[in-house]
Amino acid sequence: MAVDLQARADFAPKRFLVIDDFDGMRKILQELLRRCGARQVDTAANGNDAIVSLTRNKYDIVLCDYNLGRGKNGQQVLEEARQKNLIGAATIWAMITAEKTTDMVMGAAEHQPDDYLIKPLTEAMLVSRLSRLAVRKSALGAIESAVRSKSYLKAIELCDKRLKEEGGNDPYVVRLRCDLLMQSGNHKEARASFEKQLTVRETPWAMVGLAKLFFAEGDYEQARTLLERTLEDNRAYLEGYDLLARTLIQQGQWESAQTVLVRATTLSPNSTNRQQALGETSIQCKDLDMAEQAYRKAVTLGANSDLKTASPYLGLAKVHTEKGNTREALAMLGRLTKEVAGDGVKIQAKAAELRVHQKSGDADGIQACAQELAAQIGKGTDVLPAAEKLELAETLIKLGNKEVGSQLIQSVVRNHHEDGSLMSHAQAIFDQAEMAEEGATILESTRKRAVDTMDKGVRLAAQGDLAAGIEVLRDARALMPSNPRLLLNLAYLLITQMEKAGWHHANAGEARNCIETARKHSTDQQRCGQLQARLEKLGA
Repeated sequence: MAVDLQARADFAPKRFLVIDDFDGMRKILQELLRRCGARQVDTAANGNDAIVSLTRNKYDIVLCDYNLGRGKNGQQVLEEARQKNLIGAATIWAMITAEKTTDMVMGAAEHQPDDYLIKPLTEAMLVSRLSRLAVRKSALGAIESAVRSKSYLKAIELCDKRLKEEGGNDPYVVRLRCDLLMQSGNHKEARASFEKQLTVRETPWAMVGLAKLFFAEGDYEQARTLLERTLEDNRAYLEGYDLLARTLIQQGQWESAQTVLVRATTLSPNSTNRQQALGETSIQCKDLDMAEQAYRKAVTLGANSDLKTASPYLGLAKVHTEKGNTREALAMLGRLTKEVAGDGVKIQAKAAELRVHQKSGDADGIQACAQELAAQIGKGTDVLPAAEKLELAETLIKLGNKEVGSQLIQSVVRNHHEDGSLMSHAQAIFDQAEMAEEGATILESTRKRAVDTMDKGVRLAAQGDLAAGIEVLRDARALMPSNPRLLLNLAYLLITQMEKAGWHHANAGEARNCIETARKHSTDQQRCGQLQARLEKLGA
């Protein structure tokens, strides 16, 4: 079938990327696209080459084979491209495959490809499918640009304009707008939008969106009820499983969370994050065999990705440690330090190694690891998560290094003074070390200093000396770099100062960094969004 002149004209200005491990197929696809009118067609022979091309160039349409031989598969390339913001809402991503297997479709679906193209491909198929997608996405370029720059209020305005032009009938834009309302901290309007959608039709994304709001507000029972109802009628809706598992964990129902994650990984076994979550949950349930299986899968899936983290390696090492497999645990930690970069990774690996030597009763290994860790922590390079800091502190105190153990506990308290469970865990460590009274004093004085410092900064600002309040909180941030309350208070004062005195580029960047860091640690996502919205209005 000949391609009409209009279709050729539509394809001419667009830039294409073809990803396929077979040279012959790449050439066939190049030729097909050129017969359709395309003039700019780049190619990549594997996942790594594709990421390089996506980093260097902006593509309108990506045709990616699912099976790419050794290395990343098509799903992993798509996942990495989205997480690194190499493609956006206006980019068309079509997955090419010989047949749509369940694993492939479920795995890729959670990373939102726009279409699946079944081999063999023809000119007619490409023109028909890609042209239809291009029409739908043509107006999303400006929205995509606003989202990338975290200009959520602008993106919401553009969504409103698009919906008005289309009579409010584009479900993608409706959903995107709801997500943006949540990102900007406007929970009230987001809730109204989700509920309005649900009066028309009980779409799973609106049900899960409403559940996210309940989750963010700490109403876990309401969130659970909505999610369970959603999954009854939409058994393949993966996002619902993930949020339901997190909700059950918040309720302390680890076994139920494990059951949910097993169902999800059966549907879609190729998600590294989901396998990691299953491993962590199985550890809590004392199901070491399931944990080992999940962590092994996570390590394998992440092996060819630039996004791999230390977590599955550490999880698998922990399973081996608990099973008494010392050699396997140490080998996994050796792999970790070779395959994942960063000083923080080395400290995490060394802390895990210490636990291995403890389990095996290796006194020399224990002392050597403890000395190395004490030196690294003393230099201020400690970047362990809070729970791991407390675990390490407990070990060091038992070994007689009370000073460094107490330093670690104080670090946790400074950054998480409002987390009751962590405070209780810290006190339990002191109790077990027969330091109950001393420990209680350390915890209370550390917590009080943190609160007093933050209150001092806010009080100075309330008295009219914003600059002094900001300096106090800046100094405090050096000791409390991940304290969400401190970060959000500092962002609040910086924004307030600019609202009075005018835009200041450096202060705006500092406020933005505070908000983004707080998002990773804070349960108050609504306040994060509200401050982000104030900053955006100020910049506009």
